[in-house]
Amino acid sequence: MAKKPAAPAASATPAYDADATYDVRLTRVVKRGPMTYLPRLDHEMRGAMLIRIVEQEGHDAIASADRR
Repeated sequence: MAKKPAAPAASATPAYDADATYDVRLTRVVKRGPMTYLPRLDHEMRGAMLIRIVEQEGHDAIASADRR
């Protein structure tokens, strides 16, 4: 009997609201255009920026993102 393909796992990446504001901590240096975001600082970002960082760097680049 053939095995059924496994159901896709639920995404571990949180969904960010593009219009919301977040307090963000990073796990490593992230460069976006002329800006360099350092992991030792707290950053205020819009959800749209978080979405782009995840696309560019992967979800593990974000240590925490707390919605305001």
